[in-house]
Amino acid sequence: MDEGIPITAPEHLTKERLKHELTVHKVPFSPNDSKDVLVKLYRNEVMARDKEPGCDLSSDEELARPLSSKKHSRTTKLANAEAYVAQVEALTDEELLEEIRKHGVLAGPILDTTRAVYRKKLAQAMAEQAKASSKSRSQALPPSKELKGELSSQDDEEVEEEEEGEEEDSKKMSKEADEDKDEIQKSKDPMDESDEEDWGPSSASVSESEEEAEIGPGGYTREYFLKKPGEEEKTKDEFKSKRKPAAVEVPKVEERVVEEGEEGGAEWETVEKKGTRGEMTKLDWKKVLFGKDTEVDHTAVSKKRQEIVALRGKKTTDPFEQLDQLKALLELSADANLGVGVNIRLLIDIAATIFDIPSIASSIRGDVWDRCLEYMESLINLLIGHPEVKLCEDLLENFNISNATQPFVVHGDALVLIERLDDEFTKILQNTDAHSTDYVHKLQGEAKVTDLIGKVQKYLERDPETKPDRLCRIYIRKIEHLYYKIDRGQYGKPTGDASTADANDPSSVMASLTKYIYNYQGTDLGRIRTRAMLCHIYHYALHNRWYQARDLMMMSHLQEAIHLADVPTQILYNRALVQLGMCAFRHGMIKDAHDELLDIQSSGRSKELLAQGLIARHDRTPEQEKLERRRQIPFHMHINLELMECVYLTSAMLLEIPYIAAAETEGRRRMISKSFHHQLKHHEKQLLVGPPESMREHVVAATHSMKRGDWRQCKEYILSIKAWDLFIDVEPVKTLLTRKIQEETLRTYIFAYGEIYDTLSLQSLSDMFELPLKSVLSIVSKMIIKEELLASLDEPTQTIVLHHAKPSKVQSQAILLAEKIGMLAEHNEELMKLKHAGPWNVPGSQQTGSSRQQQSGWGQSNRNFRRGVQVQ
Repeated sequence: MDEGIPITAPEHLTKERLKHELTVHKVPFSPNDSKDVLVKLYRNEVMARDKEPGCDLSSDEELARPLSSKKHSRTTKLANAEAYVAQVEALTDEELLEEIRKHGVLAGPILDTTRAVYRKKLAQAMAEQAKASSKSRSQALPPSKELKGELSSQDDEEVEEEEEGEEEDSKKMSKEADEDKDEIQKSKDPMDESDEEDWGPSSASVSESEEEAEIGPGGYTREYFLKKPGEEEKTKDEFKSKRKPAAVEVPKVEERVVEEGEEGGAEWETVEKKGTRGEMTKLDWKKVLFGKDTEVDHTAVSKKRQEIVALRGKKTTDPFEQLDQLKALLELSADANLGVGVNIRLLIDIAATIFDIPSIASSIRGDVWDRCLEYMESLINLLIGHPEVKLCEDLLENFNISNATQPFVVHGDALVLIERLDDEFTKILQNTDAHSTDYVHKLQGEAKVTDLIGKVQKYLERDPETKPDRLCRIYIRKIEHLYYKIDRGQYGKPTGDASTADANDPSSVMASLTKYIYNYQGTDLGRIRTRAMLCHIYHYALHNRWYQARDLMMMSHLQEAIHLADVPTQILYNRALVQLGMCAFRHGMIKDAHDELLDIQSSGRSKELLAQGLIARHDRTPEQEKLERRRQIPFHMHINLELMECVYLTSAMLLEIPYIAAAETEGRRRMISKSFHHQLKHHEKQLLVGPPESMREHVVAATHSMKRGDWRQCKEYILSIKAWDLFIDVEPVKTLLTRKIQEETLRTYIFAYGEIYDTLSLQSLSDMFELPLKSVLSIVSKMIIKEELLASLDEPTQTIVLHHAKPSKVQSQAILLAEKIGMLAEHNEELMKLKHAGPWNVPGSQQTGSSRQQQSGWGQSNRNFRRGVQVQ
């Protein structure tokens, strides 16, 4: 904005603009002056300076003045489009679109390909508008012939020559006019330009045309410059009625920057934006919070704290600014030595403010989380280092935070704050990408969180007035940070005596904390006691202590009432069940491992049941999905799903294949594992079978090898699965797995090929499956005792004598067909009886419910007996 160019109509400027112009031209004024006073000052001081010294014309010059003024007006108004190019190029895309629409040009979006076209159109439109306005003003002037008639010594030919000279002069002066217009456009206010385009030409241009129309045949006479009668009688209201409407005030940002090279006027004060107080010193904060001369004491700090806390939770309150204010208040109170009571109260308020920052679904930012850990650590250290300070959660107002002669009593609860801190840490891990380095960085904060939980535990244990239920609440927080961590030094070792065990050993800490919760007699800790027991079972199973984990699960009877628990507790139960099943597999308890994993794996939703991910479902609403995402387990606590499925399919193979071989002649076979049969059917449907690649394909290939009795190939397929390396001590697991494959392949071989032999040598079986003779004898003896094998042992010859009393496959099918035909005949007879007689006259229809129930029970028993199920 060029500040040296005068303004001809100061009454159309705003009051702030007038003040700025007077300041630039160094005209003194009072800030309280009205706009009329400022306008008079501008006219008398600024416009009087800019007036040319030769403005008082003589009688001879008065005749020549109209021609020169008319020539200049014609030259400045006849501008082409090139004069507006620089002005148009300086506009932004939004301003360009707005100006185009004001000039009546149809325009679409401003793009890189259309920007130059629209600039050219706008320049042409502005030139046409300027040309039209110049024509209107020229028509308002008197005819040129009349003026020429009044001027002596000029005829018509001289006038034509003069007009041709004027045109040549106008061409020469066009460049100077263009430069003048550019300078004037730069000096104009953008708001004034837009207003002029919206509301037409200003009153100055209208008055100029009226003045030229009032010029008589004598030109500019003395009466022209005198005031017209009645002009002074214009009132202030009439003058305001001609003004254009006031523009809407735009809210100003509290920031002013002094531009380089700006001269004149008063100095500009730089004020920071609201909420950006990062560089403020303690003295600045003292002025903002308390005032310049206010002393920082208990009363002032307490009053200011109440004012800040009263704004918590409101929509207009910025929590980050509130956090900065509380931090500054804490520093000022610490410098003033107001006591530990005030510091603890302010630290509690800071922690509560930080917890208010995130919403329900989001988590705290990283920098805010680090500050929160620092404030929480300072708070807990103050509580531990000053036993005279007592926190009371029942007080509504602070009590004695200033009188050091008496014990400090502060309203607050360290247990609630540490629980909220632990929940926020879980939310941070849930909302972080588990496969990024950011997750690893944030996971390092778990050590600080666990350390703070331990400090709060010591603080509560030191207080004799702490209730047992509050201790149980802090104990369960400590347990939930320990139960899933493996102590390799204690892996596989039984729990020792408490007197000889290390106090810092995780197993000993788990045992002591859970024992306190188990012995608590209150009935209000049902959920805490259940979760503590499940965590203890998980910890036992994770450290390969199968018998302790199994006994604790059986004695707790959790499986009977777990469906009544909340969803997070049910998720923890599923996790403990899976870990218990894998522990049973490592101990060789194949049947127990299969039973533990059956419910989780057969549902097909193992990922959801363990809260390790979500499966796409159409019946889930957004609210349900949001709630389920909040229940997800952090990634570092996940159980490997591939290892779990591998254990389950291997257990199902070791149980299912011998049973299939034994029940091959039966028409109805009991299915042990549906998912395992599904994998077998899927493999059988494939037209081209290649080498196994995935874990499931390895198990299916091992299954076919076991059916053939090739235990070496079955072992090779099973042990080549890479998921076994996830076990901590994998070599004992592989050795045990090899032994199980040998034994179950032996049983499958006897079931499948027993009909071919009359006798089998125990030594031959021992050499074939590389098992000790005692082991082969034990396996065969169990099969004979359980009546799975119709045979007898000949001890002198060490052979198995097969009796072949079992029907062949064709005989079994014939017997089954006969049974079905008999059932069909009986059903047909009952239908014929119902057809010829009513339902109340059918013999035997009036039997009692107990007899029908007994008959149906016997029928079910017979069916189970035929299927090979033992009925108790």
